[in-house]
Amino acid sequence: MDLLAIGFTVILAAVVVAFVVQWQRGRNPRPLSGSRAAQFVQGTFTVTGVSERPEQGDAKGERFCTVSGTIVGPQTDPAEVYGTLVLGETDPWPQIGADLPVVYKPGKATSSWRFGELPPADPTVPPGQVPPA
Repeated sequence: MDLLAIGFTVILAAVVVAFVVQWQRGRNPRPLSGSRAAQFVQGTFTVTGVSERPEQGDAKGERFCTVSGTIVGPQTDPAEVYGTLVLGETDPWPQIGADLPVVYKPGKATSSWRFGELPPADPTVPPGQVPPA
């Protein structure tokens, strides 16, 4: 019985750690390096639903906005997705119908998308080749 409780506790702790790591990634996304950016394409997220704006932000003044919408772009069919934006105190709240830039891996928009834009292309690298890291 004690081994079962220990095993359950270890598994529960691992799940909590995994959730915290994913939550931190969502709040502080890493910018795409040149080699990672080559794996993504630029698309557009059209807002179809948006959460209410809270009156106050958190301790840092950040407000969390849940949005749903449709991703359209090259190498994917229109994809219905949702996500969370972290906005500052003075950032404008998204509106239904707004278009926001997103990046995603070709053919995997629903599982790999994120808000943002691809960095400018390196003019010294021929098209279709990955720039050095």
